[in-house]
Amino acid sequence: MRLEPDERVVVRTRAHPRVLLRAAALLVGTALLLGLVMGVLDRPGLPGLVVRSRSWLHLLAWSLAALAVLLGTVRPFLRWLTRRTVITTRRLVQRPGLGRGPEAVMPLVSIADVVRRGRGSGAGDLHVRFQDAGRQVYWRLTDVPEAGRFEEALAEATRRARAQSWPARHPSGGIR
Repeated sequence: MRLEPDERVVVRTRAHPRVLLRAAALLVGTALLLGLVMGVLDRPGLPGLVVRSRSWLHLLAWSLAALAVLLGTVRPFLRWLTRRTVITTRRLVQRPGLGRGPEAVMPLVSIADVVRRGRGSGAGDLHVRFQDAGRQVYWRLTDVPEAGRFEEALAEATRRARAQSWPARHPSGGIR
C-alpha cells in the first residue's frame, strides 16, 4: 500500500485469531483420522487384497490428509496472515488477503455511519456505511480485534480527515 506524501498509518490490524479455530480443529481431526486409518491398515489379520494394497492405501491416506491440511488449514492461515485492515489519516483500506483480488479503498470523509456488533473476547464486526457520490456502499469488517478501540480510532481519524478537507467557517461567515 502506497501512502500519499502527507498521509500516515493510524491503525493496521488483521482479523482476530479466533477465525483460525475451524482450521485448527480440522488439523487435529485430520491427524486423528490419519492415525486411525494407519492403525487399521497395520493390523494383522486383514484380507489378502488389503495386505497386498497396503502401500497404495498408505499413500492414498497420506495424500488425502495432506490435501485436507493444505486446503483446510494452510490456506486459511495464509489468508488470515495476509488480510489487513488499515486506517490512515485519509482512508480506510481493506487488503483482502492471499489471492482474493485488489484492495478496497474508501476515503474517511465519506463514512456516514459505523455500527459495532460484539462477538465476545473484545472482538466484533463493524458495519461501515459510506456515502459516495449519490450511492451508498456498505462494508462489513469481520472479527476486528478490540472492536471498540478500533471504532474509536476510526471515528477520530474520520473527524480529523473531515476537519482537514472542509475548512472551518470564520465567525463572520467566510472561510478562513
